[in-house]
Amino acid sequence: MKTLLITFIMFATTLSGKVFQDTVRVSGTYDRHEDGIYYFTGDNGEILEFHDISEEASEAFDLMDEALVGKLFSITFSSETGEDDDIEYNTIISLKLLE
Repeated sequence: MKTLLITFIMFATTLSGKVFQDTVRVSGTYDRHEDGIYYFTGDNGEILEFHDISEEASEAFDLMDEALVGKLFSITFSSETGEDDDIEYNTIISLKLLE
């Protein structure tokens, strides 16, 4: 009975956090970093917002450098959705300069 209870608690705890989705790759032009969010413009003119960046991507490109504004990147990112608030939080996993 204890094993069943522990298994249930572990399962419930896992579901109460954020739900991870697959990684996605898009192209986007870097616009700015503002209020902790990285902004890119996608191929169709859509605004892409990223709330976090991996250490690897951050070491490859310092997005605080104004010289990167207007540059086209291939962006690989993961997205997680808060279970309670349905807000998507996108994290840049890797960047590749395209131009």
